[in-house]
Amino acid sequence: MKSLAERLSEMVEFSLGCTEPAAIAFNTAYLSNYIKDADYIEIEIDRMTFKNAFNAGIPNSNGLTGTKWAAILGYLISDTSKGLEIFQLLNEATLNKAINSNIDVKIDVVEKKYLYIKSKATRNGQTSEITTSKTHTGISKIIKNGKVIFYKKPQDEEEVEFEKKYYKPETWADLIDELYLDGSLREKIKKAININIKAKEFGRRYSDNDLGVFGAVYARMGGDNIQVASCAGSGNKGLTATIPIVDFAKQIKASDEKTTKAVMLSCFITSLITSKFGFVSSTCGVVHAAAVGVIGGILYLKNRSDLFLSAFFNYIEGVGGVFCDGAKRGCSAKALYAVKMAFEAIWLAEKGVIIGFKDGFLGKDFYQTLENLFKYDPYFKLFDRETIEILNKKEN
Repeated sequence: MKSLAERLSEMVEFSLGCTEPAAIAFNTAYLSNYIKDADYIEIEIDRMTFKNAFNAGIPNSNGLTGTKWAAILGYLISDTSKGLEIFQLLNEATLNKAINSNIDVKIDVVEKKYLYIKSKATRNGQTSEITTSKTHTGISKIIKNGKVIFYKKPQDEEEVEFEKKYYKPETWADLIDELYLDGSLREKIKKAININIKAKEFGRRYSDNDLGVFGAVYARMGGDNIQVASCAGSGNKGLTATIPIVDFAKQIKASDEKTTKAVMLSCFITSLITSKFGFVSSTCGVVHAAAVGVIGGILYLKNRSDLFLSAFFNYIEGVGGVFCDGAKRGCSAKALYAVKMAFEAIWLAEKGVIIGFKDGFLGKDFYQTLENLFKYDPYFKLFDRETIEILNKKEN
């Protein structure tokens, strides 16, 4: 059984560009290790990963976007050592080879509960298949010429969801104090802060008055060559859960330790919520998870964590239900408005303005509210079908 510190550390990763194209490229790079020089690749992909990769920019590609290019580039890179930073390995020679190649990619969108990518290629009578499931780099099955040579059983995979006891805001301060003692996690959070602040500075070329998030997300989604620290499977969530807290900490001259703990709490809250809705979900993870992390982190810096539930109710009642229509530059607008709403929700709570739990889907506490909101999830998934239909029409 992994410790909480280990699990939270796994939620923080480093990536270049949008996560879903990187996950596709990671999968096909694996494929190329088992079958070379293929000219036809079949890909099965879950709906939510497909929509998030559809129009996302690919770093170092001179403007290429989407699932097919991610698959081709990953296959030609043929190196998984960088994980989700795989596009760091994309050079001019590989890019030219991809553009001039005759590799055909067939994509089938399939119904899956979790993230799912399966690639298959055949060459000279040799066939290989690679399956990724649940997490962006989670290779679960490798098949060579019909023989399973690697298989990770679903029951052997640790479930993503956190225990119910962690959803109690009154315990978080002590919990973060304990997690901070883990040197590996602490240094990873500090690294995440440094990387995402650099991304914020890069994003200033697009917007300089955006609470730090619009420009960074816009640059990342457009395929600019910037590294980001992701949180709970999403670079946009990582940027959103980090940048506003660090900026506010600087304003109030908070200590390095206090700032690190606040970001750690923000990532923890983001991960808690993500574990309910999934790494790739039908609802916007920045709105429903990362901005809630911002509320927790800002209140921690203010020494007013007692206001979390009130601020959360104020916030989620106003924004609950924002659906995900794919990963693209427009995500920057969602990030900006979510963070603005988070600060407004805190301000209202500080003024004693509280939306009560009898309103709508709100529950008596944090956990029950998430449970209530999750009841809508099957209906949000219906939105995905319409989104994919709209996207496919754009492609054709």
